[in-house]
Amino acid sequence: MGRLVGISAHTVMVTDGAIGTFHHVVSAAYVKAVRKAGGVPVLLPIVEPDDAGDLLEGIDALVVTGGGDVDPDSYDAEPDPLTTNVDPKRDEHDIALVRAALDRDVPTLAICRGSQILNVALGGTLVQHIDGHFDLDRYNESVHEVEVDGSSSLAKILDAKIAQVNTLHHQATAEPGRDVRVVARAPDGTVEALEVNGGRALGVQWHPELLRHRPEHLALFRALLEG
Repeated sequence: MGRLVGISAHTVMVTDGAIGTFHHVVSAAYVKAVRKAGGVPVLLPIVEPDDAGDLLEGIDALVVTGGGDVDPDSYDAEPDPLTTNVDPKRDEHDIALVRAALDRDVPTLAICRGSQILNVALGGTLVQHIDGHFDLDRYNESVHEVEVDGSSSLAKILDAKIAQVNTLHHQATAEPGRDVRVVARAPDGTVEALEVNGGRALGVQWHPELLRHRPEHLALFRALLEG
């Protein structure tokens, strides 16, 4: 069996007839990217924060997924009117999960919202709205480039200092947290990638799972498995 990759799930209400219940779900694109890279995906449900570390037992690597905005309360900020779709329970769980992964040195790839969670988990803050960084119509195409620090682990994985990425976010890192290194930026200066512990935890603001047809983006998942 291949290496087990935990993928953080979220909850959605599913209605079957007159009955509605919450289900734990992840986008199929994360599962497909992990499988294409050679890993075995395992969905990790939302649990109480004190129990989040238990989810990592037997897990070889972690993917922290995208989604709605991070609650500004989690980084002591007043909400911007354009901050929407917050889920404080998910935030608490995901922050606890990321901290547990860092404590246990579990290789981690944090994507979009996940990258923001990685920063917040280490005491960082977020820009609550950025114009021009959400292009749903080109979700699996190049929308803009990012400049990557040539000395970073990310540059080694991508084998490049410039990457062409999609963009499906309106928030991003503002002030980096403890031990968080910014390693890529968009042309307008928006933070596009973070590294912690020399790249053992890597956060990218774009969605490589939707670009898995391109070798440089699939390489992010392959590097996770090699960790």
